[in-house]
Amino acid sequence: MAKMIIKDDSVARVIEEIGTGSACFTQGNIDDLREALRKGGYTAAEVKAAQFAGTDAYTDLLRVMEIMRRHNLSPEAADEILKNIFQIKEGHW
Repeated sequence: MAKMIIKDDSVARVIEEIGTGSACFTQGNIDDLREALRKGGYTAAEVKAAQFAGTDAYTDLLRVMEIMRRHNLSPEAADEILKNIFQIKEGHW
């Protein structure tokens, strides 16, 4: 399950940096982003997020992607983070 990837300190730092609070994106946004990430890595996911340019969803999604990239998470770990992003934002991770 997702909590197993917390063995990596960088994952814990990413979760902490993402933080809690309301999310400006929807489950549909996350599903699209995860699919792009699995198929083409971070670059494809960022291109997918760019489709929401000019919206709060774009700003929030891009912030999450930048945090994960900065901490050098693998695409698989990033996918798990995105899969559980709403629990993270609610503080239930």
